Amino acid sequence: TVINEYSTLPEAYIDKGFLESHGIDAVVEQGALSELFPAPGAGQGSITLCVPDDRAAEASRLLSGRGA
Repeated sequence: TVINEYSTLPEAYIDKGFLESHGIDAVVEQGALSELFPAPGAGQGSITLCVPDDRAAEASRLLSGRGA
């Protein structure tokens, strides 16, 4: 399940590490456009963070609660 979209890889990997530190497996998927056009804003939203379906609600809650 995709739980978030990013415009840069570092942002996605920070959240991936955060979720994994809480025991949730996460995968960063990068679309082809962000590889071909790495300029800011180009390919925005083509970098996604995915987690297992049964952990999606918990992962979303963790990420949203982190900024509070």
